[in-house]
Amino acid sequence: MSLQNIRVVLVRTFHPGNIGSALRSMKTMGLEDLCLVSPRDFPNDQANKMAAGAEDLLGRVKVVESLTEAIASCTLVIASTVRRRSYDLPELSPAAAARKLVVAAASSPVALLFGPERMGLHNQDLQHATHRVTIPATPAYNSLNMAAAVQILSYEIFKAAFKGGLNESQPVVTATRELPSAEDIERLHIHLEKVLHDIDFLRPHQGETLQRLRTLITRAEPDLLETNIIRGILTAMEKARGKD
Repeated sequence: MSLQNIRVVLVRTFHPGNIGSALRSMKTMGLEDLCLVSPRDFPNDQANKMAAGAEDLLGRVKVVESLTEAIASCTLVIASTVRRRSYDLPELSPAAAARKLVVAAASSPVALLFGPERMGLHNQDLQHATHRVTIPATPAYNSLNMAAAVQILSYEIFKAAFKGGLNESQPVVTATRELPSAEDIERLHIHLEKVLHDIDFLRPHQGETLQRLRTLITRAEPDLLETNIIRGILTAMEKARGKD
């Protein structure tokens, strides 16, 4: 079972040592695809030092400017966050999140997101995710170091992919639905917003309605065909309006 379709995305990482530690955690569990979104300091010798044993992966790390770019090809995006935000998502346990990632990765790229050390993922980041996962911890102090969170969830992914260990791996059930990429979904949201403005459904700056619609679509988890049907309806509405 290959895990090459599972991408770990670190968003606006502050400490370069955490990047190296995350890489080391990933490598021990068979993960190799790391993408950094606007890291504060990378490349950096501290990242090299903390990678200890995973230096071969450092040269393959992809650095991008936006989260949209990092997950454009992904059909499943799960955000690791310790608390709910105003933009909420369907919640998964670490084990359930790992199973979902492994199954979807059998047919398409997927992503697991981690936020910056100080504040975690912002609402704007979470809008690009389809689910969220929280690692259970004592309520008195439930904030895990980012690299530790990467290690825990990487282990859950390893368990989900290799039941009984590498020598006794069990085949996972492949996804039966063709899912849209994050880029496909973002195009749908842009198209929907345009049409709603065109038909005068939205008032200026009506962000709450758009956020609720985004939440609705995320919760529905449309497949690629369903996504294309919705966009086809929107296109038909545009054509009909043009005939008025």
